[in-house]
Amino acid sequence: MNIKEAVISVLKNWNNFSGRACRSEFWYFYLSYNLILILLGFVNLFFILNFTESVFLLFNIIYITFQFIIIIPYTSVTSRRLQDRGISGWWQLSYITIIGIFVILIILMLPAKEDENKWGRNPLLDM
Repeated sequence: MNIKEAVISVLKNWNNFSGRACRSEFWYFYLSYNLILILLGFVNLFFILNFTESVFLLFNIIYITFQFIIIIPYTSVTSRRLQDRGISGWWQLSYITIIGIFVILIILMLPAKEDENKWGRNPLLDM
């Protein structure tokens, strides 16, 4: 799966919290999400340095709107990635604790545990 396919897949399945997502789907989406945030950050810095406060506020509204739009697809693909590993997507609630962020990050890096689990067949085997 390449980066374009991963982003399209995640955005198509934005409301699908069941099933599984392979590592490449999750990490390519995560990479593109962060690249967009970096790009928006540079544009924001440009607006701060060169324009009035009203343009800066308008851009901040666009930035925050992007974050709100992307939070559900991000949560969905993270849930499916955790399920690919064999644990429930509800583990994302451990983000509340500081240590939970690192635990989830490590789990997301690991390969799929089984060819088939209660959330379905390994997505890499269906290709």
